[in-house]
Amino acid sequence: MLAVYKYDDTEKQLRKQARIEPDVWINAIDPTPDELATLQAKTHVPEAFLLYGLDEDESARFEYDEDADASLIIFDNPTVTRDDHRNFAYETDPLAIILTKRAIITINKTDVPLLTQFSDNRVSHFNPRFRQRAALQIMYQVTVSYLTYLREINKHRIQIERQLQRNLKNQELFGLMGIQRSLVYFMMSLRTDRNVLENLKRANTLHLDEDDLDYLDDIMIENQQGMEMASISNSIINETADTYSSVINNNMNGVMKMLTSYSIILTVPTLVFSFYGMNVKLPFAGDTFSWITTIGISALIAIVLAIQFWHRKLF
Repeated sequence: MLAVYKYDDTEKQLRKQARIEPDVWINAIDPTPDELATLQAKTHVPEAFLLYGLDEDESARFEYDEDADASLIIFDNPTVTRDDHRNFAYETDPLAIILTKRAIITINKTDVPLLTQFSDNRVSHFNPRFRQRAALQIMYQVTVSYLTYLREINKHRIQIERQLQRNLKNQELFGLMGIQRSLVYFMMSLRTDRNVLENLKRANTLHLDEDDLDYLDDIMIENQQGMEMASISNSIINETADTYSSVINNNMNGVMKMLTSYSIILTVPTLVFSFYGMNVKLPFAGDTFSWITTIGISALIAIVLAIQFWHRKLF
């Protein structure tokens, strides 16, 4: 699907249209071969750039085609999905931004919800005519979305930790593992996005002016903040996992210690009863109430052992 938008100078906002002409933004979502051919013919974009944009395993990077005078920016974009158990999974997908002489193109295998902010005119001053600034605005919104998702992840983490304090269950531990996996994805993607931003600033292949360079600095600041938030959250989860691992080990040691103590105490009556079960003459064997004596001796020894274990804090 190809969605074409052009900035209306009169109404100061984007308007969707069917015709591809200069100074438009084209949002391509899983385009057909015919649509790809149309993009090439109308915007003179290199075919390789389009194929890179449809590759779900493409890594974040910047590439410039001198012959076509076209630039490709692949930027990792955070996504969230929900499974049947209402659990959220945070991952990242590559978003391709292509700048040509005639248009700015965003292309992806699946729909990118973040781009609706631009098509619905929720981002002010987004004008495809100024392609470099428009590309920076898209990267800025992508970077800010990391911060939004990281705050959600932190809230989810705090909620799981409170549940673990009340009741230690495998489900909550699996939840922490899922959050940690999401943070690893985010940290890796933020790092590669950072490399793209630094490359854009260092080489300045897009010919950014002073205002655009300042805007690029703002994006790098937001990116750095996201990396720090993700790193701190990951460290907290590591410490939490280590803490609960120690708690589980301590609980297991306590249970084993208690069971061992009880087994020793319960062994005493068995030994006494075994002696009086032998076919030899023993003290009190002929007494009518010898069974009470046997129980009393067993109970006395067991109580003495229990007191000793209690003093040694083995209970």
